[in-house]
Amino acid sequence: MVFSLHSIAASVIGVCALSTYLLLFPCRAVLRGWGIVDKPNARSSHTVPTVRGGGVAIVAVVSVVMAWLWFRAEPIVPGLMTGEAQNAGAQGSDHLPAVAAARLLPLLALVVVLAIVSFIDDLRGLPARLRFGVHGATALIAVSLLTHNLEPITVGRLAFGLVATVWVAGYTNAFNFMDGINGIAGMQGLVTGLGTAAVAVAAGVPPAHPAVLLALAAAGACLGFLPHNFPRARVFMGDVSSAALGFLLAALAVWIAWLTSPWMLFWLGLLHANFVLDTGVTLVRRALRGDKLSEAHREHFYQRLIRAGYSHPRVTLLEAALQVVTGLALWLGTPASLSAKLVIAAAVVVLWGAFFGYAESVFRRVNAAPAA
Repeated sequence: MVFSLHSIAASVIGVCALSTYLLLFPCRAVLRGWGIVDKPNARSSHTVPTVRGGGVAIVAVVSVVMAWLWFRAEPIVPGLMTGEAQNAGAQGSDHLPAVAAARLLPLLALVVVLAIVSFIDDLRGLPARLRFGVHGATALIAVSLLTHNLEPITVGRLAFGLVATVWVAGYTNAFNFMDGINGIAGMQGLVTGLGTAAVAVAAGVPPAHPAVLLALAAAGACLGFLPHNFPRARVFMGDVSSAALGFLLAALAVWIAWLTSPWMLFWLGLLHANFVLDTGVTLVRRALRGDKLSEAHREHFYQRLIRAGYSHPRVTLLEAALQVVTGLALWLGTPASLSAKLVIAAAVVVLWGAFFGYAESVFRRVNAAPAA
């Protein structure tokens, strides 16, 4: 299984990375021609006008992979999981279950709808209520789609569905909020995509399952995007991809949890602890001050480091390094006992809490220093 995972991962990541990298050259030219350029303002973390919306290449490549997986619903999943076959209402076999194939096309439609709405937001801006409404609706539909089977509805299933819907909608927005400096969103997609695939396989999901392949595709597309965005940004991802990518990664966590164990949603959610905790703490802090939550700002912890004088590459690489440590811990801890998992989960939260505390202390120290 390790060899097959390595082979599949290398193929999917390589093809998606190269495709995204090459596609971005014409995308950048078209976006610049359309005048879709992000001009610096008082809330920006950049100082040079930069093309915005390049994440459309990520969405395009991942969408092609989703369509291809749906079209190629044939014997590509040896040793199919019994649980998935049961949820599919199918007999265990060597074939991709009908439900997995059937879920891909509606999931693709949701990604495309979210990308289109977000691209319009990139072009001319949309009311916050409309954006959040679309995020909530797509999250609800996605969770209903990914957890649907013929079994009776129970309180436990309803509770899982509610938590999963809040998770998908919340992370869609968190990913969008956190895309504020060079490379941070691309690195997040790369590391969490790889981490999602690795944890899923460690939990018993076949390496060729669509959920695993889509996580690898997202990672590969982000890898292809990074040379255009990091360390120097020639193009920004834009809402078109940050929202769609956050949505897809969150939805894949729901799908994998449905295939394995409801608690896997919490475990996979820890992969995204940096974006979730940074966004959550920042929103609470702004709410307590009475600030408008939908208004752009520069108060995330990563932005406070930038304001304290750290460079974009330094902050992005710091977060990426901690993300890799988090991903490795979760991957190695997936087969562990419950008590070991709880220790790892606590360690992940403490790790990011320490990083955010460090960012806050650096920011306050720099701002408290008298001007030279």
